[in-house]
Amino acid sequence: KQQFSEILNDKTKYPLMGSIQDNLQYVYSSINKYPSNPDNLGFDATRYNMAATYLNTLVDLKDPRAYITAEPATKQINQLHKSPADITAYVGANSGEDLANMSSKMSSADTAEYSVRSRTRYYSSYAAEPGLIIGYAEMCFNIAEGINRGWAAGFAEEWYKKGIKASLNFYGIPADAPGSVTKTYKGLNYIINFDFENGYYLQPSVKYKGDNPGGLEQILTQKYLAFFQNSGREAYYNFRRTNIPAFLTGTGTGNGGKIPKRYQYPSSERTTNGENWKSTLQAQYAGNDDINATMWVLQLIRSTGRSVWLLND
Repeated sequence: KQQFSEILNDKTKYPLMGSIQDNLQYVYSSINKYPSNPDNLGFDATRYNMAATYLNTLVDLKDPRAYITAEPATKQINQLHKSPADITAYVGANSGEDLANMSSKMSSADTAEYSVRSRTRYYSSYAAEPGLIIGYAEMCFNIAEGINRGWAAGFAEEWYKKGIKASLNFYGIPADAPGSVTKTYKGLNYIINFDFENGYYLQPSVKYKGDNPGGLEQILTQKYLAFFQNSGREAYYNFRRTNIPAFLTGTGTGNGGKIPKRYQYPSSERTTNGENWKSTLQAQYAGNDDINATMWVLQLIRSTGRSVWLLND
């Protein structure tokens, strides 16, 4: 806590990033390609539907990032006759749904029940978006979380808003003043108007609830949304630490419907470092290399009573 407070209070010694222009990021190219690109458009574009934890949260928040990152479910357009500008046309799948059921619901390109990733954003070039190593939005949410938890004096809401705006700007959505984004769906142009201060942020689900568990959940949820497709496994690591957001589980999850907590040790450890591999497993996991076991850092948090790290311990 002391170090966190010192960093915030001494910007000369510990300068902070000031915008997304300061992101430490990897920019893809036609040589080092973004993982989703024109080369795998035909094979992948309609195989990966959007997850409800991400997309349905955006829809509930009336968040324009839904239009940028996803396409409307074709059933909503062709059978229910919704406009692609209608945010309720964007539907994510329960990630715990049985895979056979999910595949059946996506079998027809014209009546698919779930949305897929935006082909315009993710498959039209070899450099869809940068990969973030250290991002300004994440920094803002980290600071907001620390202030909310009482690690330093300050205004968590200020940093919370900065984090949301930074993420919106990353997706090309005007957040600093009212504006609009023009989108195209199957040759149809439509305009998404957006006003952060006088529209989006006034929603009770978005407006900061204060330095309390409700406000903390808002910070962590927005941080999760900001990670989509650009920050590797950070969304999962933050979920593992905080239990926010609640990931949906079920038959399709496998693993008995559980979200794993850890990776197994590489097989090379067993073959080249067997003695230490065995002793480590015995010390931590009763001898089992169990993906559902509570890893040492989380054990430490619980044993020392530092449950402030976890929203739902």
